[in-house]
Amino acid sequence: MSNEGALHGAPARPVQRDFRVMGCQAHVVVHGGTEAMLDHAEARLRELESLWSRFRDDSDITRANTAAGLPVQVHEDTLAVVARALDAWRQTDGRFDITMLPALLQHGYTHSAVGTHAPAPSVPGTRVGLSAGVRTDFEAGTLTVPATTAIDLGGIGKGFAADIVAEELIEMGATGALVNVGGDLAALGTPSDDTSWYLGIEDPRNPPAHVAVLRLQTGGLATSGTTIRTWTASDGTTAHHLIDPTSSRPSASGVVTATVIAADAATAESFATSAMMLPAAEAAAMLDRVGLAGLLVTTDGEVVRTSTLKDFES
Repeated sequence: MSNEGALHGAPARPVQRDFRVMGCQAHVVVHGGTEAMLDHAEARLRELESLWSRFRDDSDITRANTAAGLPVQVHEDTLAVVARALDAWRQTDGRFDITMLPALLQHGYTHSAVGTHAPAPSVPGTRVGLSAGVRTDFEAGTLTVPATTAIDLGGIGKGFAADIVAEELIEMGATGALVNVGGDLAALGTPSDDTSWYLGIEDPRNPPAHVAVLRLQTGGLATSGTTIRTWTASDGTTAHHLIDPTSSRPSASGVVTATVIAADAATAESFATSAMMLPAAEAAAMLDRVGLAGLLVTTDGEVVRTSTLKDFES
């Protein structure tokens, strides 16, 4: 990368890359860094996908799901993300729950939407809502999934991966790093030409137009919604991947997308998913109670903001 701009007092251009990983489009921007950092970011995200994908027979998640209640040796990153997901389950009063996989499969999300479109490996568990029984043992390096259920990291896997990679890029010497994995985004440090990151939130009613532009100094942002991963169920209705733990069915709250700002992408993702389980006004009130900013778009086209979102709007 040329340093000509920096030599003349102008900030050096950031390096950036787009690629597909974890079933979605990823975008990585590095300020004050190199192409080698982008190589690291891409390789690291692909490694995490290999550990966490439910569509791979050899992933840690699939091996734990098929072990019928027995402890399984897994990577330390897998233990960390599952432990973070269990924290999210507690923080959201159970609205975010990684043991929804049996219901997700029952409603027809059985094939990967990208790549080979291969079916997901079968799992023995059929019950949902059993996060309390998932066990992470950091000393032994094992993960135990109850024999009666199965887990799917889904969005929190993307958010946690974005957090990990953004932190590693800063540790490698970048002055600013933005890692966006399918709408789950971590931004650390500062851009070369500003003190804040400016992020457009796509309007689900009129993409690629924006419903808002947000200013973020550091932290995480995530958007969850029902517009991307959809399919036709066996009864002919359109289903989506966000399962409501209270009904074991795709959520029907009247919210199309929920965007949340938090200190990190994993927290933003878990609360964005939780917000999708509630009517928009209740979701905004829930976010206000826990001190998070957010924006929701309803099926009627209404845009509902939390009380603090104005502090981030550009």
